[in-house]
Amino acid sequence: MNRRLMLGVVVALGVSSLAGCGGGGATSGEQRVCSAETFVPNYVPLLERLLYWEQFPVTVYFERDANYSDYYRTLARQGFDQWVEATGGVARYREVDSPDGAQIRVVFKPDTRNGLTTYTYYPSSGRLISATVEIGVRGNNPIDIRSVAAHEFGHAIGIGGHSQNPDDMMYTSFVTNVPLQITPNDLNTLKTAYCNYFIGRTRVAPPPTDETPVTVTIRCGHDH
Repeated sequence: MNRRLMLGVVVALGVSSLAGCGGGGATSGEQRVCSAETFVPNYVPLLERLLYWEQFPVTVYFERDANYSDYYRTLARQGFDQWVEATGGVARYREVDSPDGAQIRVVFKPDTRNGLTTYTYYPSSGRLISATVEIGVRGNNPIDIRSVAAHEFGHAIGIGGHSQNPDDMMYTSFVTNVPLQITPNDLNTLKTAYCNYFIGRTRVAPPPTDETPVTVTIRCGHDH
């Protein structure tokens, strides 16, 4: 029987605005090359924040703890690859063998089916520094593991919140055993964060800052 999993947002510290390319507000030295109207339809205005990595590929490390398996890693990569394929190879990643060289760290959790992403970023620019993705594998349902991985990777590469459209990958809930798929809403929301890749303009890097980074956790799913 299908079980509906609800997704919620937990904000640990701070909220940044959704203006300009990169989403997290722009400093005077940053070029605004797109807005929420550049790629439509999208759900940019509904998000707590829209963030970005300075460049792709991002580096990913799968934690080799007692809960790791090659099977889970394969399913997670299949979920991540949905974003790679949807963006035409823009939102790509490279797996590394050490956590020291990783921007995104992936951990598997056997006590839950749910997901969680924690990321750290600079609030003035929205530039991501690091992220940790937790993927629930309880029950070992390959469809759900793949879907949770894809959903959490969407958070880890910048989508700081959820859609209100039940058809979207980043909707606030999903039905178990039903594969999640990236929709035009999802894709356009991510493209807004990385518009410099899609409209041929160059992002002007924000000036150096001594501001304190912000850490946010998005918890996805509740067990019933």
